[in-house]
Amino acid sequence: MKHFPLAAFVLAAALAAAPASAQQWKPTKHVEFISGSAAGSASDRVLRTIDKMLHDNKLIEATTTVVNKPGAGGGIAWTYLNQQPGDGYHLSLIIGNIITNEITGRSQLSYRDVTCVAQMLSEYTAVGVRADSPIRDAKDLLARLKKDASSVSAAIGTAFGGSGHIQLALATKEAGGSAKALKAVVFPGFGQGVAAVYGGHVDVIANPHGSFLGPMQEGKLRVLAIAAPKRLPGPFANVPTWDELGIDVELEAFRAMAGPKGMGAPQIAYWESRFRELTRTAEWKDMLAKRAWADRSGGPDACKAALDKQYKVMRAGLQELGLAKK
Repeated sequence: MKHFPLAAFVLAAALAAAPASAQQWKPTKHVEFISGSAAGSASDRVLRTIDKMLHDNKLIEATTTVVNKPGAGGGIAWTYLNQQPGDGYHLSLIIGNIITNEITGRSQLSYRDVTCVAQMLSEYTAVGVRADSPIRDAKDLLARLKKDASSVSAAIGTAFGGSGHIQLALATKEAGGSAKALKAVVFPGFGQGVAAVYGGHVDVIANPHGSFLGPMQEGKLRVLAIAAPKRLPGPFANVPTWDELGIDVELEAFRAMAGPKGMGAPQIAYWESRFRELTRTAEWKDMLAKRAWADRSGGPDACKAALDKQYKVMRAGLQELGLAKK
């Protein structure tokens, strides 16, 4: 019989026990979910829904609070997040602004400076017109953008360089027009932008597709195209993707959960498991279907991959618009 040093047995036992101990961490004090926008805004509602569903489904025992830190396109919230110890008691919802803020020079914070925990859901940017618009379909819009992009006015959301603006910039480039000539108009929110479309003050509106669901069902708005990899089901089944039209534009408006830089593996494992279980509940799936959101749930690796992909797409669009600083 072979004999092994006692130290070897101790080391082997420690290595075998490490994964199990990593899974045993759970929060024992109050947790803050940090919102980068004002209470009641679209992203804030998503975060509050996540918070509520975690408790409703008994997936978490610790007490939690949604803390609003609006401003700088989410930058204030994510800076605050990174000022907290990487101990698993502070998490935030991250959206595309964490990428565009860096590229446009609005913030020094990079998406690489936070810790991906889980990707939750996605929307895809879309472009729509009022029901009686003279712009008949996406091909008509592309023809106008190619001939003279300045002849098309667009409501693009709450800031220049957002996902809607980038979508139109890339579509214009693909059509052979000048993205810098786009006549983009910023509104405080989707409601004001769509009202401007209804009133004939702007020609089109570009926004994540879920926001179009109500106006579509009311018959007030037509969605011309969606920047998705394939056609979406349900109410959007008849809406073509840009790819179908020969336009290479895919732009995802993702929602993911992240912790501060330096978050430990046990904490990441705990939160990833909680969010994974949440996305498997019937309540979550019903919500996605009701709001026409895409199920893009995944762990830390999926979250990182989505961020890397979006960085490349958004940087290309912002370069076309002349807004990229790096």
